[in-house]
Amino acid sequence: MILNSIEIKAVEKEEFKLRKNSFSLMQSAGERCSDYISSKISKNDEILVICGPGNNGGDGFIIGNCLINKGYKVKIFLILPIKNKKKDNYKAFNKLNCEVFCLKDLHKELKRKTRPIIIDCIFGVGLNRKLNSNIINTIKAINKKKTIVFSIDIPTGINSDNGKVMGEAIKANFTLALHCKKLGHILFPGTYFSGLIKILNIGIKKSLNKFVNNKIQENNPSLWINKKFPWKKYNSHKYSRGRAYVYGSLKNYIGASLLSSSAAIRCGVGSVTVIANKDTIDKYNQKFFSLLKIEINSIDELKFFLKKNIITSLLIGPGAGVNQKTIENTKLISKFVNNMVIDADALTSFSKNPKQLFLILDKNKIITPHEGEFNRIFPDFKNINNKIEKTLKASKKANCVLVLKGPDTIIASPDGKVCVNTVSTEELAVIGTGDVLSGIIVSLIGKNKMSAFDGACAGVWLHSYAAKFSKKGLIAEDIIKNLPKALEYLDKKYN
Repeated sequence: MILNSIEIKAVEKEEFKLRKNSFSLMQSAGERCSDYISSKISKNDEILVICGPGNNGGDGFIIGNCLINKGYKVKIFLILPIKNKKKDNYKAFNKLNCEVFCLKDLHKELKRKTRPIIIDCIFGVGLNRKLNSNIINTIKAINKKKTIVFSIDIPTGINSDNGKVMGEAIKANFTLALHCKKLGHILFPGTYFSGLIKILNIGIKKSLNKFVNNKIQENNPSLWINKKFPWKKYNSHKYSRGRAYVYGSLKNYIGASLLSSSAAIRCGVGSVTVIANKDTIDKYNQKFFSLLKIEINSIDELKFFLKKNIITSLLIGPGAGVNQKTIENTKLISKFVNNMVIDADALTSFSKNPKQLFLILDKNKIITPHEGEFNRIFPDFKNINNKIEKTLKASKKANCVLVLKGPDTIIASPDGKVCVNTVSTEELAVIGTGDVLSGIIVSLIGKNKMSAFDGACAGVWLHSYAAKFSKKGLIAEDIIKNLPKALEYLDKKYN
């Protein structure tokens, strides 16, 4: 489960009812953090515990005390005054049996030519405003040291609800998430600043999670692998695995639909047919022999074809052209095909009148916009800072599964389910990778196959995981080449 700041406070509130006092939870958190940190460092390391004025700082005081008691060389810094002396963090401060240094002392320490271990306990999940210049300068000095940093709960400067940087943020090597991950850990750029995230059990009962109504999950195979993922079985044949169709591209852009089709045939379907026209059919025949092709030159021919054929799923958009013809073809296809992926040019074609698009969508349809396409189709939501919130609102408005692509791709369904992909790599920021993704997704969905939401989650994961097998210089074709490796990993671990 992934919670926001309000939800984690609600869970903690229920936990406090079961305890004699709230301080015992802070004590438990500090002890668990110190145990983890001590397992990663040496007794020869110098440790700087940098504390803020709230509960995150209180955790830091306990961590520092525990490490001192274990024999580590520790300096504790309080860089902002504690205003409320009745709170648990002040109680933790009073239990210290060592000298506590101030912000000025910290800057002197950071100027030394040493590489101390830094434990960041300045601000936690409660941060919701931009940091002041003193704290920003302190964070810059910490990052400049390029030393190992442990952030407690969330890196200072990251908004735990949306992953945004509140002026400046500490770049952690390790983030010790207390009880569960927060949204800021998995949303970009928060995920970048968090480093390796370790969830620590601090004594909050998991049963208390029932007090929050949350459907947000982190994308991983255990969520969808047992939901009709299309494994090849001993008795499978090409048509038992479904027939996917890809509506072809304009003659100058056939590369887009070739990427989609090639990805689809690699994944979860028995045959892929490209719907081409007289200007492009020969080009498709020359490029990829594993694909079937059919020539259709008019909307009447398309209608006849749709009536006569069994279509498991269909993708339209990559290279199709931004024009009225694409709009009319998309509308027509939606009347005959339940399981559709609508991407790229097919989305942009509706941008002047998105209501036309919404009328043909339902829970079996998937749209896969990047940020620019999203803003054109959903202009009312483009200024919402929380990516999960705007994706979910858009999914409900369009009444379909929505995949908002990016470094933290979000998959949302109209019933409120949300999945956040954290497997991604920056190497995916290159032309054609979106076409590959839509091809993977269309191969997984359909009658007797995965639902639109599960198929979208699986497709996004496969796409990202396959990309990780390529290092620098990735191009879209590399993802397709690496899909068998991603499928082999799934087969060994889950099948």
